[in-house]
Amino acid sequence: MTNKLIGILFHPRVDEAQDLARELAAALKIRGHNVWVASAWKEQEVKDLMSGTDVVVSVGGDGTILRAARAIIPAPAPILGIRYGRLGFIAEIAPADAVKSVPSMIDAPWHLDIRGMLRARLTTHPVEPSLAEAHHPLMNGAPEFHALNDVVVSRGSLGRPIYVKVVVNGQDYFTYRADAVILSTATGSTGYSLSAGGPILHPASGCHVLTAVAAHAAMRNALVLEPSFSVQLVVRSDHGAMLSIDGQVDIPLEDQEIVDIAPSKYATRFLRATAADDFYRTVLARLRYGETPAG
Repeated sequence: MTNKLIGILFHPRVDEAQDLARELAAALKIRGHNVWVASAWKEQEVKDLMSGTDVVVSVGGDGTILRAARAIIPAPAPILGIRYGRLGFIAEIAPADAVKSVPSMIDAPWHLDIRGMLRARLTTHPVEPSLAEAHHPLMNGAPEFHALNDVVVSRGSLGRPIYVKVVVNGQDYFTYRADAVILSTATGSTGYSLSAGGPILHPASGCHVLTAVAAHAAMRNALVLEPSFSVQLVVRSDHGAMLSIDGQVDIPLEDQEIVDIAPSKYATRFLRATAADDFYRTVLARLRYGETPAG
């Protein structure tokens, strides 16, 4: 067994999660590992602690994992999730099993489940998809966000839909009059997109799905996009709009602002108990038998 540096991130508003984080830290130290513990909400503190970290344990719901996935960028450390959430599509270990299972999984040969992420940037001019991002002048210094689940453009005022022009791979697709437009990863297809009527995508597909929320037009079917794509969401609204990253980071948008979205160069790695693919069984079980929420 090789001693490792383990980071433990916990949901700061769930007392049981904090208690379990401390208990896990003690159990891992007994095994000879070095451990640091931090709130998943303190992104900069997490980034400062990540240097040399081998594994990150997330103690909370899927929302805590989403925060962890963004906070540890650009580190390639895998995440091991302890499930406190209602549905728990991503985390697989129950709290009652954590103290026994986590040290054993970390010390055993690893089974990694790699999930793609999205990259979103704000611009005020169209971005030519044929131009390399590294050399595009509009990309220099542009705000950049990464999402494991989804990127959402939504209305900024209740009762007032927004217009969102969708450009796919440089070609005009459709202009939605809707409450929101969701672009999700395959991982995120079981989240907000699913509740809006979108399909469930297998994570290994690498595909993405574009779903409109309460669209006021005939074009209400979701659009499945290939693994390599570019999408621009052009906002038209005189009463405000909002960009949301994984439902946790909100950025106000102005009229004619453009959200440029493409696959991220980063990926989220999950440490799994086995290499077996039980995605569909897990989805069915979670949808039928939800648990107490704690994102």
